[in-house]
Amino acid sequence: MPMIRTPKSREEFKAYYALRYKVLREPWGHPKGTEKDDYEPISEHFMAVDEKTAEILGVIKLFEKAPGAGQVSHLAVATEYQHKGIGKFLIETVEQRARERGFTTLGAMTRSTATAYFEKYGYHVAGVSTLYLGTTHLIWMEKELKY
Repeated sequence: MPMIRTPKSREEFKAYYALRYKVLREPWGHPKGTEKDDYEPISEHFMAVDEKTAEILGVIKLFEKAPGAGQVSHLAVATEYQHKGIGKFLIETVEQRARERGFTTLGAMTRSTATAYFEKYGYHVAGVSTLYLGTTHLIWMEKELKY
């Protein structure tokens, strides 16, 4: 059974970013370092961890995009744990944290191939497709948070 926690040590952050790179950047040939962005220092980082082995199964981050509006980014689940509810668990955790912070809207810049996934959780397309790193089409999606 996974649990959600935030990375604390240098080693945990190293493993957290390694998973983000392995899932979100390496398959497209993007260089190391592209798994991070300028929002890392002001973000809250979450990881799903196997309670028995301490293996990181998935990661996600949350930051304040504007007053009352949060942004989810870098949702990544280890390949062998995809389609097992880890992503849903991470999204639900971040949405709850966004509510605790008083956010009324939550947005995500998603890959065009992931829009259907986010639509399952109540997000809708709210922007046009843009090209990221020359290979990835991203689309802005939003969700109004219910209290």
